[in-house]
Amino acid sequence: MSASGAKGDSDELAPSPLTTYDLIICHQDRIVFHDYYESTEQRLRMCVWLLMNSDVLAGIITSDRAVWIQELHSSYIVWDQTGLPELRATSDEIVNALAEVCREWGVHLYMSTTAKRTTAPQTLYSVITDYGPGQTVAEHFTDRGSRTASLIERAEHFFASPGHIPAVVRSDEQRLAALIATFLMPATVTLTESVLDETKDV
Repeated sequence: MSASGAKGDSDELAPSPLTTYDLIICHQDRIVFHDYYESTEQRLRMCVWLLMNSDVLAGIITSDRAVWIQELHSSYIVWDQTGLPELRATSDEIVNALAEVCREWGVHLYMSTTAKRTTAPQTLYSVITDYGPGQTVAEHFTDRGSRTASLIERAEHFFASPGHIPAVVRSDEQRLAALIATFLMPATVTLTESVLDETKDV
């Protein structure tokens, strides 16, 4: 789950009816919005709308800030010869650019991509982020390496540029989780592993 930003490079999975694209918005260490979409383009459209027009961030995104967001978004749009709009960057790259601006206002945008499986994996590696009563987000991965990569990406979003996380932390999932939890205090980040019971398929 992607706060520098947002979770860039989160959409390497091939689009399919079983793939969803999540958008999570946090402010003051709590989730104020979480939903998922069928495409990255739809996620970008909703992200811009939420930042500019909704009550989700009322009082935080002022009119001046809304203009700034609109201008930034518009800077990525070009018009072809037929008068149709085209993007100069991928949808997720634009969300990441918006996230960098919003971070200055204490607003964090996260992206994640979820591939639903038709069969249960043998082992499920999960990251449970508890932001408070009724505000828990669970991310699930089919292998430990994917979970570690996601934790590194998520932790790097709290820094202005990549490369600030010590190698000893990057190589240790528990330390990565603790680092993320420190930035999200009083939220907690828990790592769990679940093994498939083939007799009951649970």
